[in-house]
Amino acid sequence: MTKPSTSDHAAIAELSSGEKRDLLGLGALAAAWALVPAGLGFLLLARIGWVAEVYTGIIDEQGLVIAIAIYALIFGLTAGLGLLPTYAQAILGGWIFGTVFGTVGAMMGILLGALLGHGLARLISGNRVEAIIERRPKVLAVRNALVDAGLMRSIGIVALLRVSPNSPFALSNLALGGSRTPLIAMFFGTAFGMLPRTALAAGFAAAAASDGSKDLVDVVRQKGLPLTLIGILTLLITVAVIAAIGNAALKRVVPGVGGDQASGDSS
Repeated sequence: MTKPSTSDHAAIAELSSGEKRDLLGLGALAAAWALVPAGLGFLLLARIGWVAEVYTGIIDEQGLVIAIAIYALIFGLTAGLGLLPTYAQAILGGWIFGTVFGTVGAMMGILLGALLGHGLARLISGNRVEAIIERRPKVLAVRNALVDAGLMRSIGIVALLRVSPNSPFALSNLALGGSRTPLIAMFFGTAFGMLPRTALAAGFAAAAASDGSKDLVDVVRQKGLPLTLIGILTLLITVAVIAAIGNAALKRVVPGVGGDQASGDSS
């Protein structure tokens, strides 16, 4: 990580006490949205068998369409509020509904969560982030490349930001909403960017549950630890390749942005 330059320190010193408090509050929110989904996502996967049984009961009583709608609604609310990561919920969708319906339900939830998170970020940040960005020429240049370079270009940049698991979903919502990214660019960029890894996660889960496994422990017991690890490793490598391609493309579009994403996928 590079150290703040003299100009960075000067810019920080020029901030009012109110702006510094705003940044502190946004920093606390960012930290919560980075840490909370990771922890709750682990708990969700640990209890995936029990959650799947609940949805199976809904399918039996209300039908598949209602069950997917409920799943997508819960997905959107928990992802948009920064409570659960998208990858864990996509795995849950594939586990319950299979690859196709799991992907469809997960993408519905992701888009709902993106709209909710984008709106919350704009509401919470107000004009504070924009005011701070406009006082820093280098940051302003990056911001303009993201949101003021035309609709199609903005959609493409958002898609590249979303395609990598190194861009946590809730934090991406905070950044995109705080920088006033156009809603339509955020929506379609999110759809295009997150579809590949969402389909991969749902497909992996559907394959793992295809033998009637009740939970992840049952998967290991039936398929064996080596085969299970090979499947997980294949998924990770595939997602990493997609992320590398996306980051390389992002660097070409906005130099210096692609390599500075936060590490760790808590999305």
